[in-house]
Amino acid sequence: MYRQMRRKEQDRLVRMDADYQKRKELAEFNKRREERLKAAEERTAKKRLKRQKKKNRKKEKKIKSNASGEEHQKEESSDDAGDSDNGEEAAN
Repeated sequence: MYRQMRRKEQDRLVRMDADYQKRKELAEFNKRREERLKAAEERTAKKRLKRQKKKNRKKEKKIKSNASGEEHQKEESSDDAGDSDNGEEAAN
């Protein structure tokens, strides 16, 4: 009778230890997984920001080149208009 009780108690302790180990491993796995996901998200956010900055710089450069191109075209057209006025005055 005592052997049977002792065996049951030992089996129960073994099951408890196995369950504890399983839970501990699962908790460690989840912790490492969360850390990896967080690190991956941080890298992604950093790269996203870098791409966005690059895109904005490209846009600004395009806007500046268009604006300076338009100014340059206006200056040329003003010069052309001024030349034709001067030519007309010289002809008159």
